[in-house]
Amino acid sequence: MPSFEFTVDAALLKELGERLVGQPHIALAELIKNSYDADANTVVVRIDEDSLTITDDGDGMSPDRFKNFWMRVGSPHKQAIERTAKNRRPTGSKGIGRLAVQFLGTTLALRTSPREEPARQLLATVDWSTAAKARELTSARVDYAVGPRKKAYANGRPHGVEIVIGGLNQHWDVEQLKSLAQQVWQLQPPFQRGIESDFEVQLEHWSPDFAKVFDVQMHRNLDIWGARVRGRIIPSKSRIDIRERTVRYTLEFAGEDPEVLERTFVGCDLHALDFEIRIFSLYNRQKFGIVVETAREYLKEYGGVHIYDGGFHLPYYGPETDWLRTEIDHSHRLSRSKLLPEELQIESGLNNLPTNSRIYGVARVDTSLEREEARKERRVRLNEFLQIQASRDRLVDNPAYRSMRDIVRFALDFYAVRQTARMNDIPKPGRIGQVASAKVRRVEEVLKSFEHQIPKPVFRAISSEVQEAVKASETEAENALKQLGLMGALATAGIAALAYEHEAAKQLTQLEEIARRFRRHDPSPVGRELVSSLSEWISAARRTRAIFAPLNAQENRETRVRLKAAPLIEEIISNIRSLIRGISIDLDQLDLAIKLPEGTVAEWSAVFQNVFINAANALVDADHREIFVWSKDSYGRTRIIIEDTGSGVELRTAEDLFKPFVRKLEISSDRRELGLGGMGMGLSIVRMVANNLDCRVRFVEPSEGYATAFELSWAEK
Repeated sequence: MPSFEFTVDAALLKELGERLVGQPHIALAELIKNSYDADANTVVVRIDEDSLTITDDGDGMSPDRFKNFWMRVGSPHKQAIERTAKNRRPTGSKGIGRLAVQFLGTTLALRTSPREEPARQLLATVDWSTAAKARELTSARVDYAVGPRKKAYANGRPHGVEIVIGGLNQHWDVEQLKSLAQQVWQLQPPFQRGIESDFEVQLEHWSPDFAKVFDVQMHRNLDIWGARVRGRIIPSKSRIDIRERTVRYTLEFAGEDPEVLERTFVGCDLHALDFEIRIFSLYNRQKFGIVVETAREYLKEYGGVHIYDGGFHLPYYGPETDWLRTEIDHSHRLSRSKLLPEELQIESGLNNLPTNSRIYGVARVDTSLEREEARKERRVRLNEFLQIQASRDRLVDNPAYRSMRDIVRFALDFYAVRQTARMNDIPKPGRIGQVASAKVRRVEEVLKSFEHQIPKPVFRAISSEVQEAVKASETEAENALKQLGLMGALATAGIAALAYEHEAAKQLTQLEEIARRFRRHDPSPVGRELVSSLSEWISAARRTRAIFAPLNAQENRETRVRLKAAPLIEEIISNIRSLIRGISIDLDQLDLAIKLPEGTVAEWSAVFQNVFINAANALVDADHREIFVWSKDSYGRTRIIIEDTGSGVELRTAEDLFKPFVRKLEISSDRRELGLGGMGMGLSIVRMVANNLDCRVRFVEPSEGYATAFELSWAEK
């Protein structure tokens, strides 16, 4: 029986490239992932004005491999590879990575030398516009030549791949580079550079600022921590007891001031140790565009606390090694620490003990130093000093090692009890839905601790339901949060409206007096005076109306940007000047470079209008009426402090002022006539809006000469 064969039009190359790749940063990420799958240690991406160059030091390709795999669209050869020679899971399996080349530019020059024959190289060139004109895909030509290798690849290696793409189809801006980093950051392990198992992506750009943006984004995955604890042995000059060590711990929850604790360990043979552990809460939307599921997989692959000996990573310590015994204690539901002193213990304190899948840490020791110190103390023969095994992958399990383990584990127990205490304090002012989602997440953590004891189908079913509950609670919270900024702005408008009514009433009274005078007198000379008075009234009315300026424009209500603090505050003061007459405001110590966290003009106006009006209210009876605004950076937070010489607040009970309908001062009739004061909602609105902007507000100890100090602070991202 006669038959026909399917053919494929060469135009499919362009169609596949556009539909399967879609965006420039995804296309370039596909090429970087190809290098990762080829066991490269380094990929260098160079972006010039009309060309892209991607160079790696991976396996490279022989002519046969280039023909059978790279030239075969949809080749499934990666599907059969579970792990590469460097124990990597292949990132691609569809064989469409090379289509990214066509999507990015109009020409290609590919140079490659295989690891097994690095002296030879294959050079292939493609003009995509010509290839797409071929009648069939199988007729599209790629010209190539094989000859001696003339130059090295990334890192000066003799093997690898170099791809040069010309006639770029897109312009690469900062946002594209950020998106590229978000696509490939998880390929780069968090180990120190120079270690053989590393994979590093380097960007070279004609603008150094662009390259810096990419590099920062590549390393931001470890900056989304919810808490971190650092520790180090404090060097002691005393030789009275050489086996007694003091360790200084610093615990810091994101956005809060650090807590410092010192603990003495008796019978410790260590001389030097420092470490940092970051704890992650990967449930809600993360900063910097980090995808939660990607971050979870990353910590599953690279989490745990890693040990470095003299800068060399000991491969034994990682996510699959429970050397700190957190996994076993978590599964046994241990609730009380065996290491913390009694004064730090609380009920069920270890309920929040983090496991390897939630932490990344680095502990640095030096076995050469420990041997030398042991020699000085004549303890070498005892073999109790910290030393590395003959296999060079782990430390000897001896008293010094166990001291190191206890010192590091103490830090995690310290975090756990503090986190438990924080959760016991819920509810507290914070984001809507925080309490509910925290409790549901706790159920998920408990479920995971029993994973090995539950049949897999049952575990998957329960886990799926719990995750749906987490998503539902977080979605509800996000929907409520979207309304917070507008609610605060509208409430502020209501307070301002009361002030406006007071001011308008006085102006109307004045207008009525002008009208009466106009009727009683000859309009000729007096008319000019009345016109002048009326003009003054109109100007005053316009100044009063400026209170509503932040809400007048739609973009002020909806557009979220990082606003410069100084000019915004100056504008707000100008808008409310009619309400704070006679008050001196000093902005000279406010850093002009400070940018507020992302928010709308309306939201930030709601915060600062209320703060300044509250300060003005406290200054009505003051002899010296001054407001001082200044800024500082401390403990990783930017702070704006607004101080006044008014009646002052009692710091012990100052938090009560942020509660709805709570006022410190009774508002006299004179103050009401000035338009100051209200229903006690001002600071409640400030706290509500500030929380939505990821800021903290509080009263703090004022500077000398001032009675009240209000602080607005945030952690820089």
